[in-house]
Amino acid sequence: MNQGVVLDSDFFSSFLKIDRLHLVKEFYKAEALQIPPAVYIEVRLTRFFSSLASLPSVRVTEPDPQIIESLCHEPGFIELGSGEKEAIALAKQFSGSVLLMSDNQARLWATRLGLHIVGIPTFLLACKRARVIDSKEVAAIVLDLEEKDRYRFRKDVLDLLLS
Repeated sequence: MNQGVVLDSDFFSSFLKIDRLHLVKEFYKAEALQIPPAVYIEVRLTRFFSSLASLPSVRVTEPDPQIIESLCHEPGFIELGSGEKEAIALAKQFSGSVLLMSDNQARLWATRLGLHIVGIPTFLLACKRARVIDSKEVAAIVLDLEEKDRYRFRKDVLDLLLS
């Protein structure tokens, strides 16, 4: 079982909104996707999340309090949102994990810790290159993200994804 696939609120929410969370599980060949309690709390308040029971492949996993405590002493960590902090701590807890998040500030911070961070464009490009999805499905996902999540792609990134 790959316990090392951790999702932050923004990535998790985006893929819930477009009903493609299964793509994350399929690409990483993960039995379960991990979210920390703060991410669950943030996302469950949205209209796109009915209940955790409807998402059996998603597990709410408490990050190690000692990891969070040690990170709180790092400059800038306390400025992050609670979901971002817990997701970073959870990814740090699982050696070799991948952390899926979109927030630029949080991604930069987590990268400084040496964590493997993947944003939405990188994830979609990896899925396309691995032939998990084809160009037509990438285009549909991009459109769904733009319409349902107001996610915006830079033109150069969009050109790469749709080429």
